[in-house]
Amino acid sequence: MSKFEKKFFSLLREREDVDALNAGPEDDAASFEDSLDDPDNSGDFEEINEPNVNYQEDLKTLKDWVHTIDGFKGYLNGQSGSVMGRLKAEAKIGTLFDDISDATKASILDIAERLASLNEQLKNLYTEKHK
Repeated sequence: MSKFEKKFFSLLREREDVDALNAGPEDDAASFEDSLDDPDNSGDFEEINEPNVNYQEDLKTLKDWVHTIDGFKGYLNGQSGSVMGRLKAEAKIGTLFDDISDATKASILDIAERLASLNEQLKNLYTEKHK
């Protein structure tokens, strides 16, 4: 007998209310029968209401999220008038934008990349569920 088996059987023997070593199939059946609820009392259980799901409204909300994230991503790192565009164009010596560190600029780019990734995931979800 392995060390695990010895430990397991010793734990079983310690519990006086359970005679698992001498139990037979009829004991299992009796335990199973005793654990079932009486069908006459089934009305006592709490009724579960299904949530009111409006699938089309959820799809519209998801599409709005994609659009909003796309707009903010463009605001951070878009073509014209974006934060990064202004930092590159207006970072002349002596200006406020010159004092913004490269680490801060890298953080802005990182956020824009993460938003792009998130947006792609949401677009994929929308495409998958819109079929």
